[in-house]
Amino acid sequence: MLETCTAFIENDLYDVWSLLEQKAYQEAYRRYAPIWEDMLFICEEAAFLDFLEQQGPELEERPLRLHLAAWEKVCLEIGCYEGDVTEKLLHFLREDLPEKLLDRFEPSPVNVNIDELNGELDPQLKPWREQLEPWGCRLKVFFDDTYCAGVYFLFLEAPREW
Repeated sequence: MLETCTAFIENDLYDVWSLLEQKAYQEAYRRYAPIWEDMLFICEEAAFLDFLEQQGPELEERPLRLHLAAWEKVCLEIGCYEGDVTEKLLHFLREDLPEKLLDRFEPSPVNVNIDELNGELDPQLKPWREQLEPWGCRLKVFFDDTYCAGVYFLFLEAPREW
């Protein structure tokens, strides 16, 4: 599951923990500003320092791992109110799937809005999964709402050899 991306982000995770443990908060902000903006909605160093002062430097590991994985492009991040993400999903799949599979693939529309009936991501991926699984591909979805209203992280497990 989430462990599939661990090797790709372990160094960054270690760096984040080390910087926070050493109280090198400004350096942690500078190095990982896109993560803090995405995960915590913090766009300034002062706001990051305020957050750490109020919440403490112990960040939840699971959301940090997921956001680092998205940052490293190991997975696709999809907001809970993004609307039509069909093209975004196709672009993500094009990175790892061969042309012969994509030529046969018939995507169904995917509209993500958790406040609407049938607006959650996972159930809408059923037709996608049905087409990908015979090729040995699996789509895994993780949801996290630790620091925000909610974000999906989509991982593609594909055979190494085509």
